[in-house]
Amino acid sequence: MESRLRDLAVEALFPRFCVACRREGALMCQACLDQWTPVPPQVSCAFCGRVGSPRTCAECREDRYLDGLSYFVPYGNALIKDLIKSWKFHGDRSVEEVFVKSLRRATPRMSPPLAPYWVTHVPLHESRLRSRGFDQAQQVATWAGELFGLPVETLVRRKQKTIQQSQTSHEQRRVGEMDHVFELMPGIVVPDHVLLCDDVFTSGTTMDAAARLLKENGAKTIWGFTLAKGSS
Repeated sequence: MESRLRDLAVEALFPRFCVACRREGALMCQACLDQWTPVPPQVSCAFCGRVGSPRTCAECREDRYLDGLSYFVPYGNALIKDLIKSWKFHGDRSVEEVFVKSLRRATPRMSPPLAPYWVTHVPLHESRLRSRGFDQAQQVATWAGELFGLPVETLVRRKQKTIQQSQTSHEQRRVGEMDHVFELMPGIVVPDHVLLCDDVFTSGTTMDAAARLLKENGAKTIWGFTLAKGSS
């Protein structure tokens, strides 16, 4: 009861408006959600943008560990950017319904290559987790497991806090600052095939660091899965 009253007070003081039509009530109203059909992203290498396949191209595979990436929409899409920011930085969990419905529609084109995958996520540092109250990448992993009917397991944890990717340049992300950031969870046996989830893929440095750890400990295939992909 107390929680419900608090929610009502917040809604009264800080009303939500649809990011598409500005109608009051939700960050995306039902009418706009029903009509929202983002253009599917161009199929390309996640790291260099070479068109033709979602797999990491031969040249990028020379120093990358991620085998490929599936994502819902480019981060340049204004609606998805607003929704992710509200969810990730302002803790608005109401937008999760939008993500789930959108991912369900896009499931056929986002399915990873056929393999008995285990689903895991790129974890937040515990201090950032306390600040946000939830791990958005873990939530994406939960959705992926439900959509594809795959087992979900936390395989790695973050032992070092790093600067948020949105606050660093591409060059800074590639100069080894992600070395030794992750470690395996105690007692974990790494599966052969892993679907590695996060909310947004930008340069790929963070996800690739987690992929490297998993491959060094026995994984054969690491496929990425995110809501959005920014420019690398």
